[in-house]
Amino acid sequence: MKTTMLLVCACLVGLMVAGCVTARAPEKIYIGTGPTPENVDSTRVPATTTHEEARAELVKAYNQIRYLEHRNERLSHKLREARQDRDEYKRKYKRLKG
Repeated sequence: MKTTMLLVCACLVGLMVAGCVTARAPEKIYIGTGPTPENVDSTRVPATTTHEEARAELVKAYNQIRYLEHRNERLSHKLREARQDRDEYKRKYKRLKG
């Protein structure tokens, strides 16, 4: 029994070394009951060779996200103001027309 088990393990190790069997981690792991998350487009991810380089790219990405969130907030505020102005002009127009 021990010999058979040892032989099977040796064969598996031999196959892995020879390249016949490959073990890969799953590309996507989903745990939960809600909707599955969308696939991420990784074609624009910059290639990095060191941990420091990857960390610098991550900092750059977070700064870009912060900038875009701030810009989005500013544009949303301008949109609300423009809608308020539009509504005010509509009220004035109706008042002057009538």
